[in-house]
Amino acid sequence: MGLFNQDDQAAPEIRGGFFKRLRSPRATFIESTQAAEPKFKPTGRAVNPQVTFLGRALSGDDIEDVESTQIVESRESTPTPSVHSDSGSTSADPDPASLARPFVPPVFERPSFESLSASIKAREGAEISQPPHPIEHRPSATPAQSPQTDATLVPAAAVPAHAPEPVEQDRAIGVAKNVQGRASVERATPGRSEDDHDVGDEVQAVGTTTGRPELVSAESLPEFKRILTAADEDAALRIPASARKEFIAVELQPGIAISVATSRFCEKAQYATFIKDLSNNDVYVREEMVATEAVIAAIYAGKTVSASSAGVREASAAIGRFRDIIEAAHAYGASDVHFEPREFQSEVEVRFRVNGDLYTFRHMPKAIVRRALFAAYSDLVQRNTNSGNSFQPSAPQSAMIPLVVKTDTVNLRWQSSPLVGGYDVALRLLDGNFKNYRVLLPKDMGFEQSQLELIDTLNYVSGGITALTGETGSGKTTTLRALSYMLPDRELKKQFAVSEPSEYPMPWLSEYSIIRRPDETNEEANRKYAEVIRTLMRQDPDDLTIQEVRDEVVMGLVAELALTGHPVRFSLHAGDIIAAIMRMAGGRLRLPIDELAAEGFINAVGNQKLIPTLCDHCKLPAEDVMSRADLEILRAKFGLDTSRMACRNMEGCPHCRLDGLFTRLGKVAGGTKRPSLAAELYRPTPEFLDRVAVRDWAGARRIWRGERRTGFDNPDMTGKTLYEHTLFKASQGLIDPQFINRSMQSFAQYRVMPGVDGLMV
Repeated sequence: MGLFNQDDQAAPEIRGGFFKRLRSPRATFIESTQAAEPKFKPTGRAVNPQVTFLGRALSGDDIEDVESTQIVESRESTPTPSVHSDSGSTSADPDPASLARPFVPPVFERPSFESLSASIKAREGAEISQPPHPIEHRPSATPAQSPQTDATLVPAAAVPAHAPEPVEQDRAIGVAKNVQGRASVERATPGRSEDDHDVGDEVQAVGTTTGRPELVSAESLPEFKRILTAADEDAALRIPASARKEFIAVELQPGIAISVATSRFCEKAQYATFIKDLSNNDVYVREEMVATEAVIAAIYAGKTVSASSAGVREASAAIGRFRDIIEAAHAYGASDVHFEPREFQSEVEVRFRVNGDLYTFRHMPKAIVRRALFAAYSDLVQRNTNSGNSFQPSAPQSAMIPLVVKTDTVNLRWQSSPLVGGYDVALRLLDGNFKNYRVLLPKDMGFEQSQLELIDTLNYVSGGITALTGETGSGKTTTLRALSYMLPDRELKKQFAVSEPSEYPMPWLSEYSIIRRPDETNEEANRKYAEVIRTLMRQDPDDLTIQEVRDEVVMGLVAELALTGHPVRFSLHAGDIIAAIMRMAGGRLRLPIDELAAEGFINAVGNQKLIPTLCDHCKLPAEDVMSRADLEILRAKFGLDTSRMACRNMEGCPHCRLDGLFTRLGKVAGGTKRPSLAAELYRPTPEFLDRVAVRDWAGARRIWRGERRTGFDNPDMTGKTLYEHTLFKASQGLIDPQFINRSMQSFAQYRVMPGVDGLMV
């Protein structure tokens, strides 16, 4: 069969070389008629039905000067009847009428790429489905052969020595190996017990029987940070000693691990239980491998760590240094980590914020810190939270880094920015455990009983807003999270939260996380907020928690939700309660005053601050530390008993000293404990809203602070400010009064207003 779907025509032999034969007319272009068939003498060349030429196979056997190759003719193909080798004539004489016809080229359809591809795929599928042949008997077929036809085997001696090595030979070898491998597995004795085998049998069939890759030696294991199945207290999975002989899991990077077990242990139910327990501990097993007990014992012995320490990759070493710093910060209970590279300093100062104060942890070389930050941002940052694919010290960037520190899951909120003479990288350590989350409730934060009673009333409101104000790091997000968690019937409600970005796990509600790019303007960021709030308004919400309101559009959407019966909690930056209401009524938020002063619209307004508490074992009496003038103001102006007050001991003691952290003056950190919350919380009365409606802010302040019924040493916080709450804590010896005088406002400058009885104290 020729390429043009014509019967092969016999061409006269033409002498004179290859190019002359190409220039001569080809018989296949002449119409197939008896009159057009010329008479010629056949050549005496023998035709081998199994061996022909590659060019002839492709073009219809009309070119001979090419290398020969092996082909197999189809049994269904029809031989060409127009040439008779025993006579030199055709079957009939030409018709004179047909000789007078003009030459008309035959119409043919050129094969397309799609048809050729389909034919090749069909041929390959037929070859794979055929049973494997010995390597020396290679199956071959013509390109025009149908995939359904049987191929004729040709001995290897019939193939010319100069023929190119075909791809089919490699494919045949691979198929033969796969069949042999399957046969070897099937020949395994089914009645063999688990104990009737030796190490050699396990190594030979370890990868075949389990389908998992084989770890041949401890040195072949990738670099890892720690062993998850160790026997110490920091192990993510504590397993018995008998199981450690046949199973081990190592952590490659935070939350990603590799498990190695013997092939016998992989068949036990205990193996699947260990894998599930790792998943429950927020560890994802990326790959499961099999090995012998000797290899597993070598991994436990630490041979892999010692062998790979000489050739640790630069990225792994840099990330290891970054993790070491974060682990140290977590051990100290730090809330923030600060990297402060400066061009005018030879080293980078790394500082931790512990109990509200910043301490120096290390001075490290610039090159090491820079490589650690670049590697951490490139390899550890969660991709849907980052504002850039790589760390850029010359641009502000934000991101989130999930990290497993010992047995805790930590979320690092990354914020970097360029500065004069260098740049800063601040990392805030946040709780990231969504399965075993912990919620700090208001009763454990430092609120007093009168404030807790007011908070409890917020659980039984229909609509309205609750606004929390405070400085950065004052715990506003923690309080909002606790308020949404405290709802007594939250199982029956659809709760939403909008964060920028998400910081704390809140699995009891649906949370939107908004990512802000470094080149994004405030208008673009606020547009994201507005779009998200408009979306959730159509998702049947019951209440909403917003991390921060900073825009008129967002404030308008919040008001719309609050007025339609959906309680909304949010935070904003303001100095106190009156300043928060003033900001909502004017400035950038521009909420209509009639809506703001409507009864039931404002459920509560609060302002809070975190203050470090004193160590009970080493605090010093205030009368021995403070000046006589300050002590006299506390007694006369605020009516406080200074004999019960205490001040911080900067030297600390074994109960509070943080060895390894120093002030910039070289003193060891100590003297303080976990911060406590001081707050002012107010639920507006009708008289207060009347003053708001006419924008009488001074009158509103007098009404609020005039509700005070007790002195400053009493725990009743009705009508009291945040400053007065700190005075109460200082009167109880919980916080240092010097902190109030130095960091908030001096005792002499603070303005005391009369209470219900008109008394100043």
